[in-house]
Parts: sequence; C-alpha cells; structure tokens
Amino acid sequence: MGRISWLTSVMILAALTVHAEEGPHRFSVDLPTGWQQASHVRLVLEGMTVAGGLPFKLQAAAIIEGAEPVILGSAGIVGDRSVGSAPRRLPTLLIDVTRPLGSLADRLGTQTAMTIRLDPVDGRNAPLKELDWSVQSVRLERGGRN
Repeated sequence: MGRISWLTSVMILAALTVHAEEGPHRFSVDLPTGWQQASHVRLVLEGMTVAGGLPFKLQAAAIIEGAEPVILGSAGIVGDRSVGSAPRRLPTLLIDVTRPLGSLADRLGTQTAMTIRLDPVDGRNAPLKELDWSVQSVRLERGGRN
C-alpha cells in the first residue's frame, strides 16, 4: 500500500511539472483552446521559491524559432529583508499576456504549444544571473482580468 501511494504521488508530481527546455528557465506551455478569441490570457506561475531579500522583476518572453524573443510581460517581486537570504515561497503570480500574445497570432499559426523563457531582472531590466529562484508550474490560461 505504501509503495502504491508513493508511486501515485510521484506520477501526480510528474504530471504537474512543466517541461523545461534548454536550461532551467525555459518552459514549453500549451496554448489554451481558443486563445486567439479570448478577452484575456494570462501566464500563471505557481510554486515559486525565491531568495528572500532582493527585489526583482520576473520577465516572461516568447521564444519563436528564427526570431528575437518577444517580451510578454513581467511581475515585480518584493524583497523581504526580514528573512535574509533564506528561500521563501510566493503565492501564485499572474502576468497578463493578452496583447503581446495576440501580436504573435500569425507567427504561432496552428501551434498548440510555445516556449516561454523566464528571466529575473533588476529595475533597469539588467539580468540577475546569480539570483536563486525556481518555479514548479508555468501555464497559460484564458480568464478574467488579473
């Protein structure tokens, strides 16, 4: 019984984990059905863990073969000095990507998935390469306003 529940837990975790491509911060995400007609599309990041004290922005970009990355949006992460550099878990982050994603409709064509790169940047959009962070789940969803 214990082995079966452990195996079930592993299978569920594997199903929830996003497929990472070419490095730890590139993810293949499914395009929601009917996303081209949706009034709002948002990027949902769940299970994010960050080093405590440093404020930063998490910038999302669409990676399309043969083209420069297209910035979809970003979310600001407030630093928490009270925890020092200890890792802390963040609530779900939502990034409205409706307009930038809509501008890619012709290039995405009939694709059912796309690659999204997530980059931590400072207030001047300079990359923060040494920042320790992770995310468990990245997905696109149709929905209401953020």
